[in-house]
Amino acid sequence: MTRIHIAADHGGYELGRTLQERAIAAGHDVVWHGADELDPGDDYPVFAVRVGAAAVADQDAAVDAFAVLVAGEPAATAVAANKVNGARAVHAVSPNEAIAARRIVDANVLVIAGVAWDEQAWLTLGAFIRTGMEHVVDHGRRILQIEEYENAGTIEGWAVQLEPEQIARHYD
Repeated sequence: MTRIHIAADHGGYELGRTLQERAIAAGHDVVWHGADELDPGDDYPVFAVRVGAAAVADQDAAVDAFAVLVAGEPAATAVAANKVNGARAVHAVSPNEAIAARRIVDANVLVIAGVAWDEQAWLTLGAFIRTGMEHVVDHGRRILQIEEYENAGTIEGWAVQLEPEQIARHYD
């Protein structure tokens, strides 16, 4: 069972609640971090930080958890969520984008536009939580570089050391 932290600003409130209901019905442990009712004057950064921090804290505690933000301004909301140390938020509009984000950067926060079609949003969320990161040295090295900059302000090239037989070979 996956824990899904969900929040939505006024631009995504209805879709956020729909995704919450569907995730609960599918058997997920869902935590709602949004307002109890639609507030046309709310601001996305508070929700982005809440769910980003919750997902990172759970993952640090070895809990299978992700965050979902549904917002009127999804790109801006992803920027806000990415300010949380350890959050890797992406705005995805399709299952294929969600899969790529999980495989390549091990994204842990999914941002969906509030105007998205319900079924497309649900399929995108499902693809996001079912997909794992590819175990490719290049992907891991790049994530380490991002984390190094996030924590130390530098990218000095943390090296991932492998024995030659551990390196995947690609044949054309």
